[in-house]
Amino acid sequence: MRSRCTLHKTKLTEFQKFCEEYGWRAEPTKGPYEVLRMRHSGCEDPMIVHGRNSGDHFTTWGESARMVRQYIRSKRHESPASAKQAAHQDD
Repeated sequence: MRSRCTLHKTKLTEFQKFCEEYGWRAEPTKGPYEVLRMRHSGCEDPMIVHGRNSGDHFTTWGESARMVRQYIRSKRHESPASAKQAAHQDD
């Protein structure tokens, strides 16, 4: 199932770092519309995120759509208290 409204263009770098924490590694993109291509040792197919000429979101499908849903869930479960605590740890 394809999704064109879940991964905002400003969140691509953050999403890539999230995926790297789960064992995904970046690969060179192929073609003008691919903005992110990653591969995991446990998956046969690569995870691909496509850009579009218009709109504020990327197109995700397959593994990338699954990982975007997981990324969004992790952001929702991140409590404001834990974010404050992480900010104070840097001090």
